[in-house]
Amino acid sequence: MSIINDLLTAVENDAVKDHKAPADYDESKLKTLTELAATIPCGSALLCSGTAAESRMIEQVDGTDFSHSAMIVRFHHDQQGLDDHQLYVWTADTVDKLDDQIDKLSDKKHPGTHLLKLEDYLTSLDKLYPSPDGSKYRFAVARLSGVKIDEKQLWSVMYQYDGTPFPPTKQEFMHWIEGQLNINAGMLNAFCAQMLANTYQKMGWLSKKHPPNHYNPGSFAKTERINKQLMAGAQLAKPEYFKLA
Repeated sequence: MSIINDLLTAVENDAVKDHKAPADYDESKLKTLTELAATIPCGSALLCSGTAAESRMIEQVDGTDFSHSAMIVRFHHDQQGLDDHQLYVWTADTVDKLDDQIDKLSDKKHPGTHLLKLEDYLTSLDKLYPSPDGSKYRFAVARLSGVKIDEKQLWSVMYQYDGTPFPPTKQEFMHWIEGQLNINAGMLNAFCAQMLANTYQKMGWLSKKHPPNHYNPGSFAKTERINKQLMAGAQLAKPEYFKLA
C-alpha cells in the first residue's frame, strides 16, 4: 500500500472517531422532504452528511457537516409535455442500484454521473452505504434563487455528462489537490462537487475563475463564500436540514 493510501486511511479513521453531529441538529424539529418538496427550486444544491470513513474525512478536512453534494432537478414539463412534479437529483457517485432517468446508456443502473429520482436516492443511501458507527445520513438543501432555468440547456448539459465515471478515492483526492492549485483535471471522470460545479459553470451560474475540481461538497454549504462566485443573479440560501419522514 502506498504512503498516500496509508495517510488517507489514518485520516479517515481519526475522522470517524472525532465525528459529532452539529450541536444544533435536532431531527425532531425538521420538516420532511414531502413538506418541502413543492418549494425547492430546480438547481438547488443537495447536501448530504455521509457515514462512511471517507465521508467523515471529507467533512473534517473542509470543516462542514457535508461530504456529498448534488443538484436537485425539477421540470415544468416531462418529455411528453405534461406537468412533472417529480424531484430528481443530478449526482456523481458510486450508486449502481437505481435507474438513470436519462435514456442514454444501455445499462440504466450504473455508477458515476446520473439523474435519479430524489426520494428513491435518499431512502437508499443508508442501505447502500452502511454506517461503521451506527449513525444515519443527514440531508440539507441550499435553495437556488435569482435565475430562470433554461430547461433545454440544463437537459443538454446533463445528457452530455451522464455516465461520466466516478474516480477512485486516491484519484479523487489528487484531483481535488490539483484544483486547489487551479489545475483543471478535466471531466473524463468526476467526483460529486466537481460535477455540480461543472454544471453550474455550464449553465452560466458559477464563475470559471477556478476549475470544477477546485470545489468540494463544503464549498456549496458555505453559501456566503460561494455566492461571491455565482453569476447572472444566482444565489444559494443557507443550507436547511430536512428529514425523509
